[in-house]
This record gives sequence, C-alpha cells and structure tokens, in this order.
Amino acid sequence: MMDKRLNTIQQIFSELNGISIEIPFSSDLEFNIVGKIKVPVESTDDYLFFDVKIHPEYPSKRMDNESITFSNSSYLEYGHVMGDGSICIHTSHQTDLKKKIEIDISSLKRWIWKYYLNKDNDLHYEHLILQPKEFKDNHFSFLFTEVDDIFSKKQFGFFEYAKINNGLFHKKIILNNVILEFRDSLSKKIAECKWSSAIKQLSNKNVGIYLYLEKPPSIMGKFSINNWEDLEGLVDQNLHSFLYNVQKNNSKLKGQPIPFLIGYRISEKEIHWQVAILEIGKFPIESYKEDKVWKGGFIHEDIIWGITKNCSYDYFFGRGRLTENITKSKILIIGIGAIGSMVATTLTRCGCTSIDVVDYDIKEPENVCRSEYSFLTGICNKVDDLSNELFSISPFVEVGIINPVMFHIDAKIAQGLNSTNTKLQEKLLHYDMIIDCSTDNDLLYILSNLKLNKYITLSITNNAKDLVCSVESNSYNWVMNQYENVLENEMEDLHNPTGCWSPTFKASYNDISTLVQFAIKHINMKLSDDSKSLRNFVLSTNENNIFSIKLDEF
Repeated sequence: MMDKRLNTIQQIFSELNGISIEIPFSSDLEFNIVGKIKVPVESTDDYLFFDVKIHPEYPSKRMDNESITFSNSSYLEYGHVMGDGSICIHTSHQTDLKKKIEIDISSLKRWIWKYYLNKDNDLHYEHLILQPKEFKDNHFSFLFTEVDDIFSKKQFGFFEYAKINNGLFHKKIILNNVILEFRDSLSKKIAECKWSSAIKQLSNKNVGIYLYLEKPPSIMGKFSINNWEDLEGLVDQNLHSFLYNVQKNNSKLKGQPIPFLIGYRISEKEIHWQVAILEIGKFPIESYKEDKVWKGGFIHEDIIWGITKNCSYDYFFGRGRLTENITKSKILIIGIGAIGSMVATTLTRCGCTSIDVVDYDIKEPENVCRSEYSFLTGICNKVDDLSNELFSISPFVEVGIINPVMFHIDAKIAQGLNSTNTKLQEKLLHYDMIIDCSTDNDLLYILSNLKLNKYITLSITNNAKDLVCSVESNSYNWVMNQYENVLENEMEDLHNPTGCWSPTFKASYNDISTLVQFAIKHINMKLSDDSKSLRNFVLSTNENNIFSIKLDEF
C-alpha cells in the first residue's frame, strides 16, 4: 500500500509542468514521503530547489497545519519562510491526491512570484518567529495590553504581574499571568496597563524585570535571537548592574524563575513584549575587569522564551464587535434572568466596557439551564454571580451593581410625585442606554413616561414564540397591546415549580438565545447606520418552519 502511494506521488510530480525531480521520492521511518524538486522562477531563467515532505495524512490537513512542506534554509531572508526553512503556504481543501498536489505547487509558485521575485512586504506586522521553551517542565505566558506612557530606548525596571489560572499547553503545564504595570528603575514612574479595575485588583501578584529596546531583537528582521550573547550590543552597562543587583537582592529565592520582558516598537502606536524566563542564581551574565573597571556582559547561553499575547482592546475584540454607538455607551440592564443575563454576556463579548446591572432576585440551580449562570457558584445574588461572569469574559468591562431599592422606592412607592420622578430621571440620564429585561409592567409604565436617552425593553412570550422589543418613548401601551390583544401568549401552559412560587414561562436556552441574539443583531444594525431609525419590533417564530423568524417593525 505504501509503495503504491509512493509510486503515485512520484508519478504525479514527474508529470507537473516545469517541475523536475532532483532527488527521487522515498519513504522515511515515520512513513513520510520525502524528495527534492526544482521549480522554475517565472519570467526568468532561474530555478529554486525545495525539499519536499509529505505526511501520511496528505491530502488531508495535519491537525491545523498543511500536511505537505516545501523547505530550503537558503531562503530564510524572504517573507513567509519559517525558521526551519519551510515555506508558509495555505491552500484549499481537496481530497483528490493529484489535484491537491497541483494546488499546492500553484501555491508554492505564487510564493516564489510574490516573496522571492518581487520581495513583497505584507502591510500587517508579522511577529518575530520564536519557539517557546519550558522552564523546569513548565511553560509560561504573560498577557499584556496598552499603557499611556511612552518608553524610552534602553529603559529598564520592574513590572508587576498577577497569576491567573494554570492550564495545559499541549501536554505540559502552562503558568498564565497578566501584566499589570511597569515601574521605571530610575524615575520610579509607574505606567499602568489599561485593564478593567477587576483585573487591576487581582491577587497573587509578583514582580518581574523589563527592558525596552525600541527595535526588535531579531535576525533577518523576523527571527528572534536565541542566545543571550546576541543581546549584548543592544544594551549598556546600566542594565548589567541592574541585573546583578536584582539577583544579589533575591539570593534567598535561588532556583526560582523570574520573567524578563523585552519590549520593542512594531508600529508607530504599538509596542510588543516578549518574555524570557531567568533563573535566580543563574542569570546569564558575567562580570569582568577591563582597563581596571569592572563590567558586566551576557554569556553564551540559550534564551528560554515564554509566550506573550497582546490583549489590548483592538486585538481582543478584533474578530468582531458591535457598533461603537453601543460599545461606547454606558449601559444599565434591568433584570438579569434568562434574557437579561444573555444580553449582558453578549454585550460584554461584543466589546461593551461599561455595564451596570440591577436585580433583586437570587440565582438558584434551576436558573442555570437557560441563562448565563454557573452551577458551581451555588445559591447567591444574581448580580454578584453575573458580574463575576462578565469579569471572567472581558478584561476591559467595568460592571456596577445597582441597588434595586432605587426602583422600588423612587419609582413605585413614590410614583406620581413630580419631585421623585425628576430625581429618578436624573439618575437614569447617567446612562446612554437602558435595557429593561425585567418584564415588570409596573416599572415599564413608570420608565416609559420618563425622558431617557435610550430606553429599550425586551421580553418573550411563553414557549419563546415571540420576542417583543420596544425602543420608543411612551411604549407602555404598545407593549401591553402586543401581549393582551395581538400575540398568542398561552398563560395556562406555564412552568409551575414545587411550592408556592410564581410560575414562569417555558423555553429552553436555545429558544431564548435564538431570539435574543436576533434582536441584538437587529438593534446593532440599526444603530450602526445613522440614516436608519430603530423602531419597536416583534420577532415571531413559526412552528412549521424552524428556519423562519419573522421581523415586524412598528
């Protein structure tokens, strides 16, 4: 079987136009098929040579990678060439062996034309290529974000970080950390990372050291240096004195790791940080005497690189977020049951950074199945549980917990008193957007008569057949009319738990989230275009057509 596959691949390559086989294909001990080919350079008389390795999975992918490689370490200086000389290509899916090889050779030729012949440089920055290594059998990661301060060339000092949850990085333990602030060793000036207050208040803090270089510590502009000696020409004696004193002052921690961040600019506005792991007592430095003066220097020793990730807002939400008309709003969510908790987590995952929540209710185990709560947190206040959940989702969200007494006293007990209504309105005008998911008709009546910036209500009929959303002022009558005269709301078929407790509507997480997400998408679409007006609307499902959700605007 292996011989047949080998002969087939050999035959396919031999028939490719312009491609010649320099070393015939053979099978190695890992059942890979290997060989060497010569590929013409378009519009020239030149040829390029590539070692070819075809993994057993081919033409399928190998995990998340291509299962064929073309490599030559002589081409390291060109774009999209990895450290082992392999060309970085991404091709389309194809199950037919011959067609897949033809597709991959076409991709290789495109690389030759774009990066070898034309020497293109991509507009988006490619991070330095490095291989993370373990320190005493553990990997390390450090997550960072922007700071407002400007670093100067060769600036160094300490940085504070907090440990977060450990995990597995492939088969090894990875110790994850969040960088909180930088402290210049000379000026003692502190530069805080732009996280939410919840991240800044994390416990289990520790200290590392940093160096800012301005330019990347690279080879050929794309490969990270791998030996401490290679850093020598980029630093001065002040850093060596600093490192010497750090190690001396922490001698009691001999054998413990300490992170060493190395920063450099990758664009006019962005700084990237790489982390190396040092061992206290074994810093890669030496001291020597030159012209009767003691000096320090780096020794010949491999760098143990860790993992860093820029988690700044634009990266964190770079794959998709809501319109800035929503994300930059200060939002209040009233009622955080099934609907309200979904709205809160969705807004948080979609880039909102200022969310207050209010609810008097307690989260109980039966709430978990159709809302955004967790079983392991047990019985507790919904506002506390949800705020912790939002903090765990986004490192940028600020969550405020509002006392529900504000609505009970200022709205219901004192309703009709002009001074009280004015007081409540003043408090609520603090918000750019209020999303009322409480289904409290009394509250709807009071709030819809106030002059608020943007008051949105969301509610669902029994069995999640319809979602009703009001966005216009004085919407109380319209909402009540939908439930009392227009929509089918089967109040006889409610979920009645054991004991004396208010019945609730029937609907699964899937039923509710489908309508809630549709509603948020519609609201986002309308608010992202100033030429479109957001009006009251109803979403209706059809039992006979599960793919149909009808949108009616009013």
